[in-house]
Amino acid sequence: MGSIQDFASYLKDNGEELGEKLLVYSLGKVDVEIPQSMIEESRKNNGRFFKFFSDTLIVEEDESVEEKFLKWSRDNIEEQVSMMDKLSSLIRPYPDTRMYFSDLIGTICMQKELSTKDTLFVLNRLNFILDINMRESILLFEKYKNRINAESRKEILALSAPIVPIQPGVVVLPLVGKIDSARAEHLMTQTIPQISNMDLDCVIIDFSGIVTIDNEVAGHVFDITNVLKLLGIDVNVSGLRPELAQHIVLNGIQFDDIQTFSNVQQAIKNWDVKIL
Repeated sequence: MGSIQDFASYLKDNGEELGEKLLVYSLGKVDVEIPQSMIEESRKNNGRFFKFFSDTLIVEEDESVEEKFLKWSRDNIEEQVSMMDKLSSLIRPYPDTRMYFSDLIGTICMQKELSTKDTLFVLNRLNFILDINMRESILLFEKYKNRINAESRKEILALSAPIVPIQPGVVVLPLVGKIDSARAEHLMTQTIPQISNMDLDCVIIDFSGIVTIDNEVAGHVFDITNVLKLLGIDVNVSGLRPELAQHIVLNGIQFDDIQTFSNVQQAIKNWDVKIL
């Protein structure tokens, strides 16, 4: 009858060979192109994993195994996650790979004549580690995607309210799409400081690209006009469609002291006349 210690020694001595088998199988299950550098790194990590796994068989507490595995694997998991464009790419190969892994370890258990109790312990420990790996992969994938989405959102916000110079001292601030609280905040915290540093005389806020605007957000937008006025900048509004203007009036938003024009061209002509 074989022992856990002999089994663990076998895994440690043959880790590279077993890791290569796992790599070949895993590559056949992945539906994304893997860079050669990452394949080589996976080859090394697979060999290291079998050596790491052999050490965990001597440790009794699952909590200790989890802590050691997380320290050992986090960098590798992060690299794998960054290669995946969607969660399904991460999850889809998992059942087949897990089954192959279990069969491989189970076969070695039988070859080493482990008892049923020891074989069950080995397989349970393996599945425990694989479950931790999947859990951490999903959590890191979500964290990675959230970071990418936040960066994309930031870029979209920057592009959604560009400052367009028209002539010396005059710019147009075209608002496009739906104005929500995030975009209103971006206008106040990012766009206004840029405008204040441009030595401007007039800002034309163009609403012709706005689809919808609610009462709260409309209030934020017109608060922006007040800030610009405090900076000594003349503010004109253009492109207010009838239904949008009606909505603003019905919701009690006051802009009587703001000059409005049907389009940007009219606003520019008015400014040219004003400064003559």
